[in-house]
Amino acid sequence: MPQSAVRGAMWAGDRYVEQAGHHRQFDDWFVDRHPPRPSDHVVDAGCGSGEFTAHLARLVPDGRVVGVEPDPSMLEVARTHKADNLQVRQGRLQELDRLVAAASVDLVVSRAVFHWIPLADYGRCYEAILQILRPGGWFHAESAGAGNVRGVVELLDDIASELDLGPATVTFPDAGVAFDLLEESGLEIPRSGVTTVAQRRPFNQDQLLGFVRTQASLAYVAGVTDAVREQFLLRAEERIDELGRHDGSHDQTFVRLDVLCRRPV
Repeated sequence: MPQSAVRGAMWAGDRYVEQAGHHRQFDDWFVDRHPPRPSDHVVDAGCGSGEFTAHLARLVPDGRVVGVEPDPSMLEVARTHKADNLQVRQGRLQELDRLVAAASVDLVVSRAVFHWIPLADYGRCYEAILQILRPGGWFHAESAGAGNVRGVVELLDDIASELDLGPATVTFPDAGVAFDLLEESGLEIPRSGVTTVAQRRPFNQDQLLGFVRTQASLAYVAGVTDAVREQFLLRAEERIDELGRHDGSHDQTFVRLDVLCRRPV
């Protein structure tokens, strides 16, 4: 969820939940790469509206899960998920080591967060994660990588140019950039630790428009007036069928930067 790249963006936790199904369909894909152990202490860095965080709590019945999220509307929704081993705290990923005790965590996960963070802050985030991990503890993250939703980006870039808006405030790095920053922070990267994965995610026309309204557009309309924001969204709605796939569907190609590394023993 948003950390600092998008300032003044109009995140709305309740509306986000309704349009986050494309993420939920890949929860098992994410967990299967590095399943938490039943007794693990897990931190969900940028937990958003908390659905996946609650799922993690069910996977660690003898452990505990802490979700960390800066956005108030997301926190409000996340705190509706109740479990004895689940807690949600407000804060940014860049400050994770001030919110969680040093060397106390077995696993840090992060879903769809890092592309909202300026690349200049990645090193600070990785250092904070390193500090809260126990020796041998793991960091597993997925976020947008180079080429993510290319058609959506091209369309929204065009609309932003028509409205004299600045470029999108998102970060879509390739695996090599992330690899070097992770290594510089002191995290240990196994042979298959940093990859990019292309995924076909299903959308119908309404779902795709919902994704644009509640997520993709926020990279462009942070800090603009309500009138400009509505004009941006209206133009996106008018052109949404330009995002149709070659087979007639509205499915989109997501490219995920998948990171798995650990604190050295």
